[in-house]
Amino acid sequence: MVVVLPGDEIRDAAPSMAQTKLGPGMLPTPSSTEDGAVSLTAFRAGALGHVTKAERARAAAPAVHAWYVDGVQRRYVPAAGDRVIGQVTNRGMESYTVTLFSAHSATLPVLAFEGATRRNRPNLEIGALVYARVVRAESWTEPEISCVDAVTGKADGLGELKSADPDTAMVWPVACSLAQSLLRPQHQLLKQVAAHFSFEAAVGVNGLVWVRTASPEHAVAMGRVLAAADDALRDGASRTPSDTRPDTLHTRVAARGDLAAADIARLVRLA
Repeated sequence: MVVVLPGDEIRDAAPSMAQTKLGPGMLPTPSSTEDGAVSLTAFRAGALGHVTKAERARAAAPAVHAWYVDGVQRRYVPAAGDRVIGQVTNRGMESYTVTLFSAHSATLPVLAFEGATRRNRPNLEIGALVYARVVRAESWTEPEISCVDAVTGKADGLGELKSADPDTAMVWPVACSLAQSLLRPQHQLLKQVAAHFSFEAAVGVNGLVWVRTASPEHAVAMGRVLAAADDALRDGASRTPSDTRPDTLHTRVAARGDLAAADIARLVRLA
């Protein structure tokens, strides 16, 4: 495992910019050119990750090199493509102001909803929660978010987060790095909780998990499980002794915040 600090340079990261995909914590070095070898600079401390992916549709196409920096993160920095949970703080004629619980508020256009038109606009109250996708996140302006998937043009799970019974829907804060791991399909934590009770969940990479359950007791139980997973992440105890997976960065990220089945059962019973 290679650990990088802000300002560290990764030389010859890829043959060209077209074959480079930048993940969290990485920026192209100013000296890099479009057609020459690419150098990258880290702006975050953590473990350096590298994934090489070939285009399946075109076997002859060159491989794409993805680089990222992985570390335990508490402060959220918006990035395009992130799925986040926000709260409406102001209403305007053309847009809503939404806090992402980070350094800046975001703008949510009133037409950035599935089926929204000038005559048929969503009516979000101040304090409403939304699950949205970051569209733009330049450093010189407020982020812009949308509740429409860029590929399908549909909501695809995005939109207002609401519940008929407010006691059965809660938002729990977790580390941003844990939230990113929960979004991975191979992560087992939420699947293990689903074996005890049914629930709906939305995970924002800004460190928030919204949960809707059938009873308040189950919502509290989910909070206990997430808090324990957050503690396990901070203590570095996410991997169980019986875990036989290869000890690589990718498996550590996928297993981050994992809990033993017995621990989850105990936390559910306590609630």
